[in-house]
Amino acid sequence: MPRKNRTGKSNAGPESQRKFADAAALQERLDGYFADCDQKDKLYSEQGMALYLGVSIATLDQWWRGLRCPDLQETLQMAYMRIAEQICTDERYNEKGMVSLKIFLLKQEKYGGYQDRIESRQDLTVRVKMGEDMDDSDFR
Repeated sequence: MPRKNRTGKSNAGPESQRKFADAAALQERLDGYFADCDQKDKLYSEQGMALYLGVSIATLDQWWRGLRCPDLQETLQMAYMRIAEQICTDERYNEKGMVSLKIFLLKQEKYGGYQDRIESRQDLTVRVKMGEDMDDSDFR
């Protein structure tokens, strides 16, 4: 049983204060979010999902990475894949002003982490070996 601190609050870790009992409960709530967006003809978003679930973006990130409630990780990753799929296929993202948002979102790790160019490293090491017949006057 968790002990209480001086303020009377439990010292239990985040696992004991779960928002969703299991992945099925989270999936049910996510289905509600996506259905609500579809009914209102709204685009899915990370912010909208967080608000609908009643959690912060930081909590979503911890679930997505499996750092908190690891049993929810795959369910949440599938939700992000659903958002990414909409970004790729919904014609609204091809409208003026939305294309750059589409590109930006798809470059994010949670939406696929796509790259439009390969970043090359510019590390270069040069070694110079001087001949035996050189002296200080050669450098002036």
